[in-house]
Amino acid sequence: FQTRSDRLTLANFDERLRELEDIRYECEQSRTLSRDIYATETYKIASEEHSITIKLFYQYLYEENQFYNNISRYLSSKMSEIEQRLENDDLILLFGYDLIKHCSKRKGTLIAYPIKICIRKQKKIVAELNLQTIDRGTTLNELNYDPHVPARTLKQHLRELPDCLLTTALLSQWNEIISLRLTLFSLFLIQLS
Repeated sequence: FQTRSDRLTLANFDERLRELEDIRYECEQSRTLSRDIYATETYKIASEEHSITIKLFYQYLYEENQFYNNISRYLSSKMSEIEQRLENDDLILLFGYDLIKHCSKRKGTLIAYPIKICIRKQKKIVAELNLQTIDRGTTLNELNYDPHVPARTLKQHLRELPDCLLTTALLSQWNEIISLRLTLFSLFLIQLS
């Protein structure tokens, strides 16, 4: 535009050039100012949201802490009463108690109470979900209870039995079977060679 040959023939060329340069400069300044205002407002909103989030999260943690402190105080105040009831009550032990003694104290049953309850719960799970095993992904929301709890409880009960099921009494027979297998395997290897 500045190097055109007819530049001198245009009326007020230099004046119009300055006007256009001024307009361009004002537009550039306005664009920069708008960008700065936008960035400032964005950072201000983000800062306010961050502040609100921190306050709400702090309040949530505070309320949760108060809730657990109240529960802890309540349980601490009731622990002596609970311990006294447990000592005075003639309870039938469930975990870590011999199965024969447990079943002899409960009239009319040959199956220990925890085993019976856990198996009943597992059957209910199988019936509700129509499956043979519990999927790891099964959640509390699907059944209104955690389907893994009865299985874990049953495992824990069986682990804590003082006389492990089918092992202590049959240990010598298991050892005989293993030695017979080894003998048969060695005879088989001799026949092959």
